[in-house]
Amino acid sequence: MSSKTPCSTCNNKDIIGIFKCEGCSQTFCLKHTNEHRQILNFQLDEILLEHENLSNTTFNDNKQESSFLFDQINQWEKDAIMKIQQTAQDTRLQIQQFAEEEKSKRNTRTIEKRLDSIVLSFRTFKREIL
Repeated sequence: MSSKTPCSTCNNKDIIGIFKCEGCSQTFCLKHTNEHRQILNFQLDEILLEHENLSNTTFNDNKQESSFLFDQINQWEKDAIMKIQQTAQDTRLQIQQFAEEEKSKRNTRTIEKRLDSIVLSFRTFKREIL
């Protein structure tokens, strides 16, 4: 006993289907098999176009995000360099101030030693003349 399946598209149930689509499990006559194939090709083209658009959008989003991230990294680098330069400048000034203070202290000590020496000389001189 042979079971013949009518075409899923034809209104006339007497037209027997000759092709069963594995994707949708429907059976079609020769005319509707070709139409079904064209519909599937059109749908596939739409899917491929949508995939390409999605890929381009994702690529552009990633590119923009990468650009944003690179901009942030560049700004961080500039800020870090500025902070390092400012810290180096502040440290140079502190060392310079320290050196000047030390020089001033040495000058003061030297002057004190000279004054002590002069006072001693005067005392010695005073003892000698008296």
